[in-house]
Amino acid sequence: MNYKNLKAKTESLRTGELLAENENPFSTNKVTGHSLNYPIHPTCAPTKVCVEECYFGQGPSTWTAALKKQWRLYASTVADPEKTANEIVRWTRKLKLPFVRWNGGGDLFTESVLCINHAAPQMPDVPQWVVTRLPHHAVNLASWPNVFVHFSVDKSSWTRLAAMRPLPGNWFWSYQCDRDEVPPAGIAPVVFRNHCDPQGSPLTDDDCPLNAAEDIAGTCERCRRCFDGRAVSRGRELRHVLDEMI
Repeated sequence: MNYKNLKAKTESLRTGELLAENENPFSTNKVTGHSLNYPIHPTCAPTKVCVEECYFGQGPSTWTAALKKQWRLYASTVADPEKTANEIVRWTRKLKLPFVRWNGGGDLFTESVLCINHAAPQMPDVPQWVVTRLPHHAVNLASWPNVFVHFSVDKSSWTRLAAMRPLPGNWFWSYQCDRDEVPPAGIAPVVFRNHCDPQGSPLTDDDCPLNAAEDIAGTCERCRRCFDGRAVSRGRELRHVLDEMI
């Protein structure tokens, strides 16, 4: 399903219904195992590359039941960020999750930032992996030691990183390749090829292991680079890239 159709379908299913009492807020997928998925509308601000590459626009995440759950999580987060955070903490413990992936689908919004800021210190032993393209919300995330802010850029969105550079805490950026684009070496701590296909160009240490993976199941848990400090450290080595690109 393309982004336009997914956005229309998502909009058509909005009801304002909250998560049911004791409903698991997490969704499941092969790559991350579990994730907190919000609707792409109204949370996302995609670029052209993002629209074309959006992994969330295909498969089970586009099914009606999944989209309705995304809306329930969104409505619950807007209605009471702290209560929703408490439920996320409780379910994280119940499921014994090794990390929490925020925005498996969708992006940050005012109340989800409040939710993360409330949830993170309650589970300091669990990494909070927050993926976003929205610096105006990301800058409001508290710099808890277990919060790892993963900012996603492509060739058209480098300037969004300008707001992130002076920030303390654990943050880094990844780079999403466009069609037929071969990324320069050392462009980002994490690189995603077009449709995860290297197209004959050699992989580097910065490539996400999803690129050319024969089996994507459990990839994030095996790698952990995005939430164990390695991507953050690599980002500090590559800060000169931001000076050149922004």
